[in-house]
Amino acid sequence: MTNSNSIDYSAWFGLKALIAKSCDKDQNGKLEKTDKFDEISIFNAKYKEAILQEKDYHVAKQDGISEYTPQVKEHKESTGEVDPEIASKIKDAYAGSIEMSYVNNMINNEAQKRGVSLKDIDTNYWAEKIFSVAREYGVPAALLVSIIGQETNGKFTKNENSENGAGPMQITQITVADFFPKAKGNWNNIYKQMNEDLLNDILYKKDKNGNFIKDRKGDYVLKYPTPKALRDACAKDDELGIKVGLLCFEMKYVKAVAQKKYGKATYANIPKVIDGIKSEKILLNESENKSAIKTALKNYNSVFNSYAIAVIDSLATHGLDFEDLYFIK
Repeated sequence: MTNSNSIDYSAWFGLKALIAKSCDKDQNGKLEKTDKFDEISIFNAKYKEAILQEKDYHVAKQDGISEYTPQVKEHKESTGEVDPEIASKIKDAYAGSIEMSYVNNMINNEAQKRGVSLKDIDTNYWAEKIFSVAREYGVPAALLVSIIGQETNGKFTKNENSENGAGPMQITQITVADFFPKAKGNWNNIYKQMNEDLLNDILYKKDKNGNFIKDRKGDYVLKYPTPKALRDACAKDDELGIKVGLLCFEMKYVKAVAQKKYGKATYANIPKVIDGIKSEKILLNESENKSAIKTALKNYNSVFNSYAIAVIDSLATHGLDFEDLYFIK
């Protein structure tokens, strides 16, 4: 600490360092208090809230252990050790709780930096949905938080619908038209190559056991008969809206990489890029990847450069490492 108006946090680590970095507006390694902005007070409030959340997660961890206590005791008495499978379940549950705390903090940061009151946001609701999608499809939660934060101006409004876009990631009817089979140019097959699991989860019906329903021809049965129906569904189901927005972004990202590698993104070369990323034949350094992400964001939101810069800045604030970061697996 140099003075009461400046705190050097460069030697901090863990959650404390992450929160400090999220509060450091100019990213100079210091928390500062000026006439215009008080980074120190913002940090103190956020860190206090995080500590309270940590206590909640420790309680949750204990609850998780108590759920397995009879099994743990029985196995330990007979073998002298804790069942690795049970220990793994407890570890995973606790790790998930810690990850959730980070998602909560990122959402709060997106709101606070835009002057939105946290009492107006159901942070747990959004954290659960964002965390669920991020974990299931292997993408950074920071990406979803940052885009939703920008699209909703930090308000994280539930079931948002508008004339132009629907849901937390502002999905349009034109945006999702290529998802559907037999669409012009058959982009559906390219989406399948890119992320078939996510595409199927969005488009097709499942039975009560979670299996996809098929018609007499053996084809999956659509949940939504038209792109408009899917777009409208995104206005009513926030988690669906997040999934659809993620799939849209992934294609914008692939097209941006194709543009970088081939000079333009075409129906012919995009599959090559998808295969190249998945096989790791195409590797981007930090600068190249950040540029591809920026281009993808500009195209996601109709070429607004300011939009892309705002989301990139949020990703950096949330501690995202742009080196070897890919959004398709």
